[in-house]
Amino acid sequence: MKLILASKSPRRIEFLRKWGFDFEVKKSDFKEKILKDPGETTVYNAYGKAKEIAIKFKNKTIIGADTVVALNEEIIGKPQDKEDLKKMLRKISGKTHLVITGAALIKGNRFVTNICKTEVTFRRISNSEIEDYIRTGEGDDKAGGYAIQGLASDFIIKVSGLLDNVIGMPLMVLRKMLIEIER
Repeated sequence: MKLILASKSPRRIEFLRKWGFDFEVKKSDFKEKILKDPGETTVYNAYGKAKEIAIKFKNKTIIGADTVVALNEEIIGKPQDKEDLKKMLRKISGKTHLVITGAALIKGNRFVTNICKTEVTFRRISNSEIEDYIRTGEGDDKAGGYAIQGLASDFIIKVSGLLDNVIGMPLMVLRKMLIEIER
C-alpha cells in the first residue's frame, strides 16, 4: 500500500524508511494550534496536517502526526531560541514528563486517529550540562528541546512506554491504524 506522509520531519521519514513502508512525503502547511489538552492538541494537529494533503490525494492513505512534550498538562513546545531551550531543559530537569504523539490516517472519506503517551524521566541536569547540550544544537527544533536518540539520552533515567513514540512515530500504533483504515 502506497502511503503519503504529511510531514517533512526527518525523524518520521527515517523511521518509515527503516520500517520498510512504501511512502512519499508531502509537506503540510497546516497551521498548528495548541489546545488546552495536550492529547487533543496532537490529534487536532495530526488530523489537520493529514486532511490538508488528503484533499489533494483522495485515493491515497495519508499519515499525519504531531508530537508534544507535556509537564503537568502544560505543553512544552519547540524552543524559540537558545534562552527558551535553556528554560525548557531546566523545567524538565529531575522530573517525569509525557511525550504524546497524536496520529491520524485518512483514506477517502474514512479516518482513524490515535494517541500514544510515553513517560520520560530526566535526572537532574547541571547548568554546565545544559549549556554544553545547547551548544550542540541538537535540541533546537525538537519538542521539549531534546532528542532521546541523541546526546540527551545521557539525561534520561527511565522511559515508560514506547521509545519510538518519543522519537516521533509509534510503529505499533501506526500498524494497528493501517489495519483499521483498510477494513
